[in-house]
This record gives sequence, structure tokens and C-alpha cells, in this order.
Amino acid sequence: MALKIGIPRALYYHKFYPLWQTFFTELGAEVVLSPVTDRNILKHGSDATLDEFCLPIKVFFGHINTILKKVDFLFIPRLISTEKETYYCPQFFGLPDMVRVAFPDSPPILEPTFNVKGKGAAIESTFIELGKSILKGKTESLSAYKKAIDAQAGFYSMVAEGTIPPDVYKELYNKPTASAKKEKGLQTTIALLGHSYNIYDPLVSMNISKKLMDKNIRLITTEMVGDDIIDAEMKRLRKPVYWASGREIVGAANHFLDSKDVDGIIFIGAFHCGPDSLLKALIEREAQQGDKTSLLSLSFDEHSGEAGMITRLEAFLDMLEIKKRRGATAS
Repeated sequence: MALKIGIPRALYYHKFYPLWQTFFTELGAEVVLSPVTDRNILKHGSDATLDEFCLPIKVFFGHINTILKKVDFLFIPRLISTEKETYYCPQFFGLPDMVRVAFPDSPPILEPTFNVKGKGAAIESTFIELGKSILKGKTESLSAYKKAIDAQAGFYSMVAEGTIPPDVYKELYNKPTASAKKEKGLQTTIALLGHSYNIYDPLVSMNISKKLMDKNIRLITTEMVGDDIIDAEMKRLRKPVYWASGREIVGAANHFLDSKDVDGIIFIGAFHCGPDSLLKALIEREAQQGDKTSLLSLSFDEHSGEAGMITRLEAFLDMLEIKKRRGATAS
């Protein structure tokens, strides 16, 4: 009988799931994915954590709660650094330990450390050791790792071509999805920026991506911006951005603030998140310099109301429409 390995549908699931799912599946394990975030999941997560924790962390603990009794192992990687010169939030470092405290009866935790700046930092070696944790040999684990890398590269390629990650996942994992809207006639393009777990979780973001696409708005997200653009924008800053994904978010924001490729920018952050507060300040400071693309900053926690968000979103979209009409008249 196949081992059941639980993966919470939260945090960097939204970025690395093809890598993890392929690796475990190739090794003969059954991946058990927690359900889509809802209010019940959030409640259980809030009950298991401190008030000071940010919304994405509370959601993560809620997802752990939903699969505790359904799996043989929990997969909770200890993410420290996966990119040169960047680090994850310290809470990511300690997630396996915090889960053990919050859920003393949890199944064993698979907790590989990903730290490209530490000793033995080769990602390949990390996956070989992860395979050993479920009694798989080096050759099997290495083969599974290579297929997992290919799956992750395929995911990145589909996103780079303009498909948001949730829709890529639906296509990759054979889940029904609504027919894609035709791009012909699209009037507005918006850059939706933020950490993947902020903008793609339907509860954390109040499903903002769907709300926008339902209005026939074309979305560009952080993952769709090329590395060359990010590198060029980072050279303009006095100091580098050290938070994981923060470099890409700020670089994409600065690019679009000076670009005619989008009509507006929406940045989504989380309350009680130090890195998000820093990113928000950097982006808003740049937005105030001269004639820039319109920016809307949204921050959410478990008490945020959808009505208030919709009001702000509608007002922002109305403003973009007015600016577009004025621009068309002037030309």
C-alpha cells in the first residue's frame, strides 16, 4: 500500500507544488493535498496559532489540521534560502517545529532543509536524503528528482506564457476549469503583484484574480516578468531586497510603474507581515515619484471584509477607465 504524504495547500504550495508532487509520485507515494481554503480552515488555523501570526501562516496551520489524520507523513520543508542572496521569513524556518507544538499527535514530518547558502547546499543532495526518509534508494530518488525538476520547469514555462498558476494547476492535474476568456477585445491590463500565497489563495486574496478576470481584465503576475527585467530594476536600488520573492515583486512593480504595458498595479500584502510592510513601502515610495502607473495597495487579515475590498477595487477600476478615456480623447 502506497505511503500517503500530506501537502498543505498553502504558502509555497502555490509556487513549488509541481516539484514536490512529481517527486513523491515518482517514488510511488500518494500525495494527499488539503482542500481549497475556506473559513473553517482559517478558524482551525487561528485557533492553533498566536494572534500576532500573519494570515498566510494561520491558513497554513488550518490546512495542516485538515490532513493530520489522513496521512502517514506531513511534508513541511524548512525553507531558508532557495535563491542567491535572499532569505525566507524566519517563520518559514521554524514551521516543522511550530507544527509539532501545535499538533502534538501529528504524524512524522518530512522536513528537508533548503538553504543554498549553507553547507551541503546542493538541492540534488537534499532530495536524495528526502527519498531516504521514505526508504527509497539514491538511484530512485535521483531519477524522481530529475523528473520533478522538469515538471517545475514546465510549470514556469506555462506561467511565463501568461497563464496564472491556479489555472496551470487545473490543467496539469486534470481538474475541470471554465473555458478561458479570449483575449480579443480586452480593454484593461493589470499587474497583480505579491507573494504567491497572498494572490492565489482564494480566501487570503478574497479571490481577487477571479473577480478581475470575470471583468475580462488581463492579468500579469510577478512570475510572468523576465529575470532580465528584474535584474535591471534591482540595479536601480541603493540596497538589495533580501526577502524571498521580494526581489521579484519590487522589481516587477518598479518596471510596471514606468511602463505602458499595464493600466494599473495591485499589490497584495498581509497584515502582521514585516517583509510585506517593507515591500509595500518600497513600492509606494517609487509610485510617488513623478508620473507613474496607478497603484492600489491592499492588505488582508482574517478580519478583513470582502465588501470593503470590492468597494476599493471598483473605485480603482473606475479611475483606470476614466484615465483611459481621457488619454484616448487627448490622442
